[in-house]
Amino acid sequence: MNSHVDCIACIINKANQLADKYIQDKKVKYEFMNKVLLEVTQIKYSKTAPYLCARVMRILQDMTGIEDFYEEEKNLFNKKLLSMETDIKKSLLDSQNRFLDAIKIAMAGNVVDFGALDDISIELVEEIISKSLKTELSLDVYEKLNQQLSSAQVLLYIGDNTGEIVFDKIFIEEIYNKYKDLEIYFATRGKPALNDATEKDAYFIGIDKYAKIINNGTDIPGTDLEEVSDDFKKIYYNKADVIISKGQGNFETLLGCGDNIFYLLLCKCSMLSERLNIDRFQPIFLYEMDVDSKDFDII
Repeated sequence: MNSHVDCIACIINKANQLADKYIQDKKVKYEFMNKVLLEVTQIKYSKTAPYLCARVMRILQDMTGIEDFYEEEKNLFNKKLLSMETDIKKSLLDSQNRFLDAIKIAMAGNVVDFGALDDISIELVEEIISKSLKTELSLDVYEKLNQQLSSAQVLLYIGDNTGEIVFDKIFIEEIYNKYKDLEIYFATRGKPALNDATEKDAYFIGIDKYAKIINNGTDIPGTDLEEVSDDFKKIYYNKADVIISKGQGNFETLLGCGDNIFYLLLCKCSMLSERLNIDRFQPIFLYEMDVDSKDFDII
């Protein structure tokens, strides 16, 4: 999905914010922003916003020597949301449809995104959980997901952000308990990418109790199939019967690929909200086989 044209302003704004934080010398910042703008002018139209974002972040890494710009925030939200896990799981005890509500909780966790949002609080996370549990999801897509999981041997669950992966863990545990013969892989980014989760984060959260943790080999905040590692491709193409894709970055990079993917995300982007005529923070639950990617060319 070639969405980078409409995302250029946001990517430049994010680069400017990080430069203000990490570059003190105005001349050095000027040099950095020049390089960013040059990168924007040279990127191919077919490339996605996450790809462009990674290219820009690499420039900042080279100029500052800093590998992980959100290390502090990532650690904070991993710990904060992990402390909420017990209470969130208790909310499922009285659920009339525990599996469906676990999906909604996983979606709610997608709000923890420092790439799309500038200000995130625990209060906002709690508010989104409450709203998500009250939201009606497509029962058609829900039934298709259950049908696919019931006949599958291998599930590839592609994660997104730190903190959010606590909510993924809750959903994955439900999958693990419901489909006991299913082999589950949980994929992270291969290197720091905004506040996206890496293998280190997934192990810290304890996802390895229910899934084998792998990484995609890249620093792109999405799943660019032209850029991911050969090891990831082996799981993606040769082993996985079903794929669950979390978050907008994965959605942007995978939509239209034609593979057996279920997308779970929140609409955090105002442009996406306007173009699709949906409210901000509304859950999006889609099955790749049902979607005509041409309908999404506008984003």
